[in-house]
Amino acid sequence: MRCLVLGQLPAPDLDLVRRLVPGDGAEIVVAPRNTDLAMLGDFDVIWRLFPQSSSGVAQDQLPAALESHPEVRWVHTASAGIDHLAPLFLDRGQITLTHSAGVTAVPIAEFVVARLLQHCKRLPELEQLQNRRQFEQISLRELGDLSVVLFGLGAIAAEVTRRLIPFGCRISGVRRDPSKADPPGVAEVFATADLAGACRGADALILVAPLTARTEGVINEGVLSELNDQSALVNVARGGLIDETALLAGIAKGRPAAAYLDAFVEEPLPAGSPLWNTPGVHISPHLSWSSPHLARRTSELFAEQLHRWLAGEALANRADPRAGY
Repeated sequence: MRCLVLGQLPAPDLDLVRRLVPGDGAEIVVAPRNTDLAMLGDFDVIWRLFPQSSSGVAQDQLPAALESHPEVRWVHTASAGIDHLAPLFLDRGQITLTHSAGVTAVPIAEFVVARLLQHCKRLPELEQLQNRRQFEQISLRELGDLSVVLFGLGAIAAEVTRRLIPFGCRISGVRRDPSKADPPGVAEVFATADLAGACRGADALILVAPLTARTEGVINEGVLSELNDQSALVNVARGGLIDETALLAGIAKGRPAAAYLDAFVEEPLPAGSPLWNTPGVHISPHLSWSSPHLARRTSELFAEQLHRWLAGEALANRADPRAGY
């Protein structure tokens, strides 16, 4: 079989892949940017890494690759979310699409815990006191007192739960199908339609759900108004989950008290966005996934997928483009 590699980040560990999948089983071809993809021959598989960027603008080779290689039967993407890719596959039912859910779960979960600690221990205010050379007391909170709502109960939510349970947090979850068994450590599970009810009086709302037609803008005025007046909103998923106008209004009213945003409707976040200078809004440039282990984990997962493909076994992390995840 022949595999075409598109994109740049993370830099793939091709030697690791070749060690796990012998070279006589798969030929791996890396396509440099601006390559005429049609001239590279036929391919069975495309491994899509994150697109290369120029002046902050991503240049995704996948649409051109799909057009020039209709023979491809499987695409594996390094991203966990497929909302931006799903439209490419709606009319290509012959292609299997798999994603990399779980690869970034550990660093993102750690980032969530860091933001909650920042919120409870008021770290920015302590920095401000130092800058002003003021030696005064402020009241702090304990993580164990928090009631936390996880919107989404996938791999990232599992890692977040694993880290918050030792602190003593009470954790609830929200997902499309609440009839499934409750994940370990999650006290109660609500349906997406009852997200507002799940947030009633909550101290923290953590967004780790995929962006779909059903979840777009679901974090609205009604949901935010149910949070308590010391609450934190943490978004490490997709910006489109949040109605940003409603969030600005909610912050002004104190619900949530603070928002920690790592994803936005428009990225990069425009310089003119009011989110930049709204008190209580803390911005990071979509980097909660960052880890020195990303390339290894990404390559290990793809190698395992290649092994399954060559052995005729079922692939993990199969996506449903129509559902959006």
